[in-house]
Amino acid sequence: MLLNKTRLLSTVIFTQGTDETIAVTYVSATKEYKVEKFPVHVLDPKLIEDTNGAGDAFAGGFIAGLVQGKELAGSIDQGQWLAKLSIQEVGPSFPFPKQTYTNQI
Repeated sequence: MLLNKTRLLSTVIFTQGTDETIAVTYVSATKEYKVEKFPVHVLDPKLIEDTNGAGDAFAGGFIAGLVQGKELAGSIDQGQWLAKLSIQEVGPSFPFPKQTYTNQI
């Protein structure tokens, strides 16, 4: 759930591999659903080593973004960035040397 200054928002995130990420938010104040689409970070298919764990990496980056106070778009971007790093390595590992996220949007 995302906290808006005046209301609690319920949000569901759908990741779809190389297809866009979709966020559906129920806004209780208006009793309507807001659907947003976010294109994924482009990656040359030749760089993909192992997609196992990509969803976990996305979730970790996304939640970290929320904890850091980022808006929905920034949190999704951070999740996609981390998933992109993850799939370029074999197994549950990340590149060396350590990389730091910088706002991509």
